[in-house]
Amino acid sequence: MSLSEDLLVKLKAKATLVLEKNGDVVVDERTATLLALIDRFGSILAAARALGLAYSRAWDAIARIERNLGVKIVEVKRGGRGGGGAKLTSEGKRLLELYAEEYMKNLRRPLLVPSLGFKVPALVYAGSHDLLVERIFGSLRDESLENIEMAWVGSSGGLALLMLGEADIAGVHLYDPSTGRYNTPYLSRYWLEDKVVVVRGYDREVGFAMRDHVDDPLEGLLRGELRLVNRNIGSGTRVLLDYLLERKAIEKNLGIEEVKKVKGYDVEVKTHMDIVKAIAQGEADVGLTTYWAAKQYGLKFKHVTWERFDFIIARSSLERNEVKRFISFLSTDKIREIAEAIEGYIIPSDSGEIIKD
Repeated sequence: MSLSEDLLVKLKAKATLVLEKNGDVVVDERTATLLALIDRFGSILAAARALGLAYSRAWDAIARIERNLGVKIVEVKRGGRGGGGAKLTSEGKRLLELYAEEYMKNLRRPLLVPSLGFKVPALVYAGSHDLLVERIFGSLRDESLENIEMAWVGSSGGLALLMLGEADIAGVHLYDPSTGRYNTPYLSRYWLEDKVVVVRGYDREVGFAMRDHVDDPLEGLLRGELRLVNRNIGSGTRVLLDYLLERKAIEKNLGIEEVKKVKGYDVEVKTHMDIVKAIAQGEADVGLTTYWAAKQYGLKFKHVTWERFDFIIARSSLERNEVKRFISFLSTDKIREIAEAIEGYIIPSDSGEIIKD
């Protein structure tokens, strides 16, 4: 079989440029364009949306460059949503200039940066990954609340984006061992005490998922008998697991430094479905996750706790219709119907109420 002339003329050559360090790609055309848009709009959200890039992926791209070069290229600052929350540092500007110079030198054309070209999201959710959150926003979309931006950046990441004014709502389930409380103790750590309200969400069951039953997964991990698949730093699940492992290490007269020696401790994934998939495929033996996720892959499950999953909402967003609809939805029968269809969730009587004003 040969290529016809008609087919050959349809093939177009395209060249691009990458900047490498020790053989690793530091900046490619897409990340350079992202930096240029951040510089133009003063907002990571606006830049990501203009590129059609998930917000979390934009953050990942920035973090990857900064880790590789060992310098800050984007400086974030507190501010209202829509007013801008980020700018390039002097190092970031020089990196972008270098890329543009090399692009012109090697490809004989300027780097093209698109115009804004995106619709401002009606609602920005940033925070923990959760099935019920997905179902809630899916239902709201069915009710014609469209253009919702969702960033699975973990509970701590959600609070950080609220602090920067880049999100309206953060879904969090952060346990504070020193007080035995969820979520509210963390507000002061992000300078959010007077800038947000806490709206009661629901409780969800979390525990250890595994292929074969183990009486004490924590002990098995510390002994090196089991391999872990971990959640990303900043997630509420990671915070809880670290607490459980450290408590077990102390109980066994081990130093808490043994926690980081657990097999697979540095293997991080971003969602609960990633946890259970890794276990089901034999890439890990155990992971802390939700009951529902474990059951989707037919895994054994050892209960740990019912954790509070609440919503931290910017005061500046409370009067927006989209946010009002979200809060109202939490107290309807509809959310209870959704929760009843999936195992491992409890909707309390005060769901949708402000619990810290």
